Amino acid sequence: MRKKDENKGRLSTGLLIFLIFFLALSLISLAGSPLMGGEARAGPLIKKGSEVPRFELPLAGGGTSKLQQELGKVPLLLLYWSLYCEDCREDLPKIQKMYERLGTSKMKILAINGDGQNAAKLVQNYWQKERFTFPSLLDEETKEAFVVESLLEVERTPAVVLVDRAGIVLFSQEGKINLAALEEAIRRAN
Repeated sequence: MRKKDENKGRLSTGLLIFLIFFLALSLISLAGSPLMGGEARAGPLIKKGSEVPRFELPLAGGGTSKLQQELGKVPLLLLYWSLYCEDCREDLPKIQKMYERLGTSKMKILAINGDGQNAAKLVQNYWQKERFTFPSLLDEETKEAFVVESLLEVERTPAVVLVDRAGIVLFSQEGKINLAALEEAIRRAN
């Protein structure tokens, strides 16, 4: 009887170690998830010097926006974000303050939400609550992926892509945004 009890203890300890290992791997995997934000990195996000692909998306409050119509007068910042991304919720108000400080004569911003069309009302409510003054578009989902997420090669939110007046990428970054580097890129673009 005693040997049977020892085996139960070993089995329980082994199972516990396996569960802890599995949980640790799951948390590591989530930390790298696009919805969870994370550290900035150079990753596969569209690179400096590339031409930004053209797209048309619905606005969270109704209507549509075409990228082609947004280009031309000032540099344009594309900000890909998610409601479920902690870094996005921290960085968006800071970007709003930077936008207010620099003014519309220095830049334009298009935020693009990657939570799907079902989140449209949540996005609109969040935008109104936070009083953001730049528009948020809703990325469209196909059977394979989200359209703009794929075009820009976004793997982690937030993701920022600064383009010049002609649509050439000047700066791109994923994860927690380096606001000083982004603001410097905006100043150099003007």
